[in-house]
Amino acid sequence: MKAAMGRVEEACPVLEGARLKARLRVAMEAGDRLEAYLPERELAALLPRSILVGNARQAPPELLATIEPMLVRLALGRHVRVWSYRERSYASFLPWRAVRFD
Repeated sequence: MKAAMGRVEEACPVLEGARLKARLRVAMEAGDRLEAYLPERELAALLPRSILVGNARQAPPELLATIEPMLVRLALGRHVRVWSYRERSYASFLPWRAVRFD
């Protein structure tokens, strides 16, 4: 079965409760658009917590203004694989496995 593929058109940080999430709008190869979220491990790879908040366990909501341009720059235009888990769509960046250096 071929995975659903798309390209990130929009990215924004959102708070769910007090937790940081990254919501994406993905343009699918089939032509439709859907909302998907980055899994926590992918968000952590893009936005290292230790750089943004150090050892703190709480971050001010104003930090979203700093995070948003970083997230947009790192995610916009990238190709992703889209999948569902527990009635929510997620988008993962393509793996290094298929990359070949010539």
